[in-house]
Amino acid sequence: MSHRTILPGDLSPIETNALLCGGVAPRPIALASTISAKGVRNLSPFSFFNAFGSNPPTVAFAPNRRGRDGTVKHTYLNAVATGEFVIAAVSHAMLHPMNVASAEWPDGVDEFPKCGLTPVPARFVEPALVGESPFQMECRLKQVVELGAGPGSGLMLIGEVLAFHVREDCFVDGILHPDALDLVGRNGGAFYTRASGAAVFEVPKPASRPIGYDALPAPLKASRVLTGNDLGQLANSPVLPDLSAARRKPGDPIAPAGLDHAIHQALATGDLAEAWRLAGLRLQV
Repeated sequence: MSHRTILPGDLSPIETNALLCGGVAPRPIALASTISAKGVRNLSPFSFFNAFGSNPPTVAFAPNRRGRDGTVKHTYLNAVATGEFVIAAVSHAMLHPMNVASAEWPDGVDEFPKCGLTPVPARFVEPALVGESPFQMECRLKQVVELGAGPGSGLMLIGEVLAFHVREDCFVDGILHPDALDLVGRNGGAFYTRASGAAVFEVPKPASRPIGYDALPAPLKASRVLTGNDLGQLANSPVLPDLSAARRKPGDPIAPAGLDHAIHQALATGDLAEAWRLAGLRLQV
């Protein structure tokens, strides 16, 4: 399948933004709570957001200039004026209220009553927490990074986390569990991703030094059945098993393609040992 090459210089800022939002996805959503110098609350979501360090805990989000005219948003003006903001994660239960908060309300409008979310006093900053959010952070603005000056250009706000607020039931065996958080992420257009349930899966971290793809037997790498993900699971093994020791069991396929399909199925169920046994048989035919 061929790829289409697109140069940013051939696109408008709005078209470029659509490509970024579609391809860099799903993105976590920062529901940013700020307060103006006059004391008016503001609440607005931004998906150009992530964490960038833990000592000190550091997050950044970008309430960028509007693509149509280059104007700045109330969130940016408030955070720069006061040096404070709250980042609330967005759960699926908050999806539609968050969407209402994303509307371009006039200056001086408090989005909390507009979207129905509950303002809760924070401990260290003036902007309000969001009562419905399962995970949020009180932040002090540390740095503003301007990534251009025209329409759609980036305005990155980097903040140090002063306090985390985490709903108690989101901890499962001492860690934050995605099913309990039930967060949503932003894709391109009007698409979102729900990061819980069947959408969540575990992948074992690589061994300190896995065997690597280049150590896999050539017949496996040449297979028309085994996928890149199949080979990646085998390459993640800490050692290459003794494949010459593989022994047949009743019902094992005979043909190479049948063995490749059996290896694929074993990997699909997470049975790495069985996949390697079958791989040993594959080398014997």
